[in-house]
Amino acid sequence: MKQNNDATDDSSNTGTRRTRRTFLGATAAVGTLALAGCTGSSDDGASSTMSTSMSTSMDTTTSDMETTTEEEMSNPDVPILNYALTLEHLEYAFYRDSLKKFSDDELMNAKVVSKFGDGVRMDVPDYLKTVRDDEAAHVDALTQTVKKLGGTPVEEGEYDFGCDTPTDFFGVAKALENTGVAAYAGAAPSVVNNDVLAAAAGIHSVEARHAAFLNLLNEESPFPKAVNGAKSMGEVLKIAGNFVTSDVDTSKYEMGDSRPKQDRKKDDGTSDVDVLNYALTLEHLENAFYRDGLKEFSNDDLMNADALSKFDEHMRMKVPAYLSKISDHEAAHVDALTKTVKKLGGTPVGEAKYDFGYGNASEFLGVAKALENTGVAAYKGAAPTVENDDVFAAAIGIHSVEAEHASFLNELNMTSPFPNAVDEPKTMKEVKKIAGQFIVSN
Repeated sequence: MKQNNDATDDSSNTGTRRTRRTFLGATAAVGTLALAGCTGSSDDGASSTMSTSMSTSMDTTTSDMETTTEEEMSNPDVPILNYALTLEHLEYAFYRDSLKKFSDDELMNAKVVSKFGDGVRMDVPDYLKTVRDDEAAHVDALTQTVKKLGGTPVEEGEYDFGCDTPTDFFGVAKALENTGVAAYAGAAPSVVNNDVLAAAAGIHSVEARHAAFLNLLNEESPFPKAVNGAKSMGEVLKIAGNFVTSDVDTSKYEMGDSRPKQDRKKDDGTSDVDVLNYALTLEHLENAFYRDGLKEFSNDDLMNADALSKFDEHMRMKVPAYLSKISDHEAAHVDALTKTVKKLGGTPVGEAKYDFGYGNASEFLGVAKALENTGVAAYKGAAPTVENDDVFAAAIGIHSVEAEHASFLNELNMTSPFPNAVDEPKTMKEVKKIAGQFIVSN
């Protein structure tokens, strides 16, 4: 689709056009994956940092692996990686082509974002380009990793997203990012290799950061749930099939009836109860932070914080309710983790006494940002060492919610909601050192 800077923001006939879309026969019904866009060539200079990082992490795993033929399944994680790659192709094509179609002015003045002031709207084009570059980096990294594992990477398909207006674009972007979060959560428990899992978790939380930002722009909660749910491969492929216009070889995603045991559990003497209590320590800290901070600062204090001075009233009025929702999420995490530790026969750690050091509402928002981003890194670092599948699935669900929180707090603190193409982990030791700055006594 060639660029059209005369597009109008009228989505009145979008629903009619989408109801005409049909699946492409049996292949599409099982698996036509589409999260991408219009049409066009790829000439964006996306970063290869993600690819280098992920490929490097896989070197030790693949050093002795022989290249297999297409008939020989080379590695049990190749189908999952190709599934993720199909999603990333779709998302990248969507942003690549849509950002050629719509000008910066059209995006900033879209009807759906018209209630926001310049403080939000002026950042939108650059942030969307960052999202595009993130998806490009994911495509590159997953492609290289599939090759290293002896597989054949799936290629980009052909898509029709029906984005005739900027408002259409924002709506589809929101749907794709939230579907991506659920897709990674659904696939992650089946990953065998720990290095692949760690990289997937880092992409998963970035997708959640993207989703939070797009939810906000679409006037919806950046973080709708305390624990994000998962979708199966079949569910995701069925959703994506609404956008794919080319045939899809679903055999690329077949994992077979028998798979090796997941390599999540590290031989480091750390039990699932230990990991849960580690997470519970962080959630106690975050819960106390929001609970007590929101008692100390009134809604007016928060809305008029100097840190929010660039935002208009429409955005600032959202802040107290969203912070209250984050507080509720952290309380729910404390409750869930406490009950799970007990079910596994352990003794849950209790809440400590804290000193967060903030003196005003702006400092409160700054500490909130630091805590949420630390939480993302902590869950990513710890999740690959959880043995129990149910515990792991719950941890992944919390991990992405922490990322959604972090995205929003970054936005409030005037930093990118998604600073990296892949979120990096922190070890237990690193996180405990950070948390220890706020703990007065246990």
